[in-house]
Amino acid sequence: MSHPEHEQLLRYADGESPAGVANKLRMHLEACWECRAELEDLQNTVSECVRYRKNVLARHLPPPPAPWADIYRGFAKIDAQLDEAGFWRRAARAFETPLRHASQWAPVAVALIVTCLILYRFRQTPSVQAAELLRKAIAAADSSPGKPRRIRIRTRDHSLSRLAGAEAKLASSSANADAFRSLQAIFRSAHYDWNHPLSAKSYQAWRDQLPDKRDEVIEERGAYLIRTNTVSGELAAATLKIRMTDLLPVEERLEFRNQEWVEITELGGIAVPAPVEIAAAAGSPASARRHAPPAASVPSSSATISDELRVLAALHQVGADLGDPIEVSRMGGEILVTGVGIAPQRQREIHDALGSQPGVVVRFSDSAPASVEPQTEAPADSTVSVEIQQLQARLAERIGGREYFSQLAAQVLDLSEPMMSRVYALRRLAERFPAEAESELSAQDRRILRGLQREHTEALRRHTAEMERLLKPVLAPAQPDAVISSDVWQRATEELFQSARRVEKLLAVIFGAAAGEPSGEQLPSQLSLSLAQLRARLQAYERINK
Repeated sequence: MSHPEHEQLLRYADGESPAGVANKLRMHLEACWECRAELEDLQNTVSECVRYRKNVLARHLPPPPAPWADIYRGFAKIDAQLDEAGFWRRAARAFETPLRHASQWAPVAVALIVTCLILYRFRQTPSVQAAELLRKAIAAADSSPGKPRRIRIRTRDHSLSRLAGAEAKLASSSANADAFRSLQAIFRSAHYDWNHPLSAKSYQAWRDQLPDKRDEVIEERGAYLIRTNTVSGELAAATLKIRMTDLLPVEERLEFRNQEWVEITELGGIAVPAPVEIAAAAGSPASARRHAPPAASVPSSSATISDELRVLAALHQVGADLGDPIEVSRMGGEILVTGVGIAPQRQREIHDALGSQPGVVVRFSDSAPASVEPQTEAPADSTVSVEIQQLQARLAERIGGREYFSQLAAQVLDLSEPMMSRVYALRRLAERFPAEAESELSAQDRRILRGLQREHTEALRRHTAEMERLLKPVLAPAQPDAVISSDVWQRATEELFQSARRVEKLLAVIFGAAAGEPSGEQLPSQLSLSLAQLRARLQAYERINK
């Protein structure tokens, strides 16, 4: 929402805002430093007025002209008179006047009853809509059960992917085991199904056990949004996004009372035509597993760029193109997939993803990569360090203190990692499929390649927009001085990559994750300009790939 007016903040501080407006204001205040500071100033002003009235003004007011009259004596006299009259006489007297003027008050009473019924229906309509929509989504899921879906779960501190289901497993290294267990504990404390978090059935089960709830149903861009707020339990609010076409839940956000949040997103895969089923040779996960075509198939020939693309698309379905140490290469008639230091559980997932690909050899090494001596950077100049510290102090003062600055730093640096994972993935595609190699692809293969680009680009755009939103209180707006200069997507990808790298470096310097630059005063304006440049290049890049 836009910044609220002064009167809206005053009603919110007095507790006079309607429930829906108060919820939107509360969510806006959690993210907006400017409005939160204005609200604090308003509350301080009211406190000073109350203190002045109590400690200063009250002493100078004249005494009351007379003591309060004892009204209880009058009440006692009225009660005595009523006791003397009989019950039926009082009843007749009570109904005598209304019945005499029934023609006057009856229409008003009917109008009040109709108004109450309409208000009650309007209040209940969102709850009825939410319950009906969840019921239809559950019926749609039960009528067409599919294979387990891969989902990504993100919190303020962690981001991991997993399979939904009772046998859910991490889709990354075992180093995420602590985060996995921490997320499990969060879901259990909220009485929310951990095995199937992104499902209408789990949402309905949580919603049905709430003693008090308020629902809201919104339609937007081909999807329904169901939002439920409650005043009971650890989970304060939940929002489920359901696709209109098949009523499949695709996104979810859980908001807890301790200001923590969890976002769950479906990791959609690229549609790859299923090849002929083939048998896989037995072997341990660490050994090579070879997939050969059946004897009746076409004789083996050299692996093509098209075969390589389909292997990359299959790896993308399990998120193995976003940071896993995996290499894909062509060797004669085979596609060789190698990896070093990958956890056994992750190895099995990659084997399963490539199980239907003909002519693929998967080799994993259980040993960790050879250790490399860490390169120690030269210590930063002390003057530069002082400049960066002074810059951080100014930014912290602008947003409310050092604690808020530390929270902002953690959120922004956490966003930079997935942002760079996406731009690195795009760069690898551009390097692997130059213009001459792309010309050898069929129309279907080019659609697969465009699908890979589109998914990475859309995710990169979301990360960039979220980063700009977080940094808005500390950065002045800027206009990009140039956009992508090439209309060939391979060269445009490199420009996009360099722009993202520039943003990453500036973030690391400003928030103390890397050595500073000589121009500490200019860093915020440089970051603002680099973010605007990245956003403009993303828009141009999306136009090129349409």
